[in-house]
Amino acid sequence: IVRDAVNVMLMGPFSTNEWLHIGAGGIALCVGLMPLLSAKGGRMHRRSGRAVVALGAVVLATALYGVFAGTAPTALVAVTLTAGYQYVGSLRALALRDRAPGWPDALLACTALALAALLLLRGGPGTASWPPALAYGTLGFVIAMALYDLSRHLWPQLWLRRARILDHGLKMTGFYFAMASAGAGNLLRGWQPWSQLLPSALGTLAMCVLVFIHLRGRAAVARA
Repeated sequence: IVRDAVNVMLMGPFSTNEWLHIGAGGIALCVGLMPLLSAKGGRMHRRSGRAVVALGAVVLATALYGVFAGTAPTALVAVTLTAGYQYVGSLRALALRDRAPGWPDALLACTALALAALLLLRGGPGTASWPPALAYGTLGFVIAMALYDLSRHLWPQLWLRRARILDHGLKMTGFYFAMASAGAGNLLRGWQPWSQLLPSALGTLAMCVLVFIHLRGRAAVARA
């Protein structure tokens, strides 16, 4: 009886796993505004960032459960790959500090490339929730990011000096908006695919703004 009850909770239409995924994702989207908008490197940024990392781990763990349980459509598998790769890559960029990317980073990038290629091959026909623009855009973004990560091994010292912190910030921003895209796409199904595309477009705009602010700050320091 207990086993059957657990199976119903875990695999039912509103399973425990899904509620954990939705709850952690909703809180992460609210808390994630603080590290996104606060001064980078400050106390608020660090503390709220740690909370987002913890909540993000729950979001990804529950998403992966859905993938391996076979309950996630291809669209959500692709979003999980995109979000997960950016999440891990962001934390790796932060952890490297004074070290260049190594073989674990190359292995991670190659794995992402292989999974993206597999999803492209098995994507199937487009649907309202998985139109070609979203499918190729999502997986193309993962492929481009993985290729960039592999290129870092050719310019490690320059990456450490100029791009490591920006690498961390942009990937975590991408992770935030990947969660927003998945959440909006699921909650606002009648507005698909725009409910998924709009958060992605806003995320791209946010990344461009962060790059501009970062470069302007570096230029100001250089002139001082």
